[in-house]
Amino acid sequence: MARITVSPRRALRIVLLAASVVAACALAFESWRLARATYVNQQLAAYLADQLTSAPLPSDPRVWIAASREPEHAGQVAPAAALLRRAADASRGPLREIALYDLGNLYLREALRLRHAGADASALPLLELAKESYRSALLERPELWDAKFNLEMALRVAPDPDPDDTGAPQILTGERAVTTMRAFTLGLP
Repeated sequence: MARITVSPRRALRIVLLAASVVAACALAFESWRLARATYVNQQLAAYLADQLTSAPLPSDPRVWIAASREPEHAGQVAPAAALLRRAADASRGPLREIALYDLGNLYLREALRLRHAGADASALPLLELAKESYRSALLERPELWDAKFNLEMALRVAPDPDPDDTGAPQILTGERAVTTMRAFTLGLP
């Protein structure tokens, strides 16, 4: 059997060619991502410029998330929440996590603002919505530390009621009921 030998110069050429192909693929992928981001930015700019004429919102959830910032900064919670909810419902994966986290932040900021103004009764539903949004984001990605921290803050402001505090009688499960029954053997020696 004949051995194939490759000269060091030829091996170097092969390695350099492979590295060039990998670099070209990475460059093509990053160029595609840049083109997508530019397209989304153009859609958002066109929407914000034509907002006074009631132009329809583009169909990209990333645009909805970005478009929610303007009404949020203007103090219009309902339109911003509607855009974020729409983005969360229409997307999956990291984009859904972002939309749910931002929605929770929106509700939490508004609830804290209302609470600081003395309207505790109005802040409670917003705190519950914030906790729900953070929990939904954590169901999507449990290691989302920012959502964990903000959920903890919302729970400190408005803790969830303890199930034992409701006054309802404790429901015994089947396993607990069998082990506490009297005058009944389980057939054990």
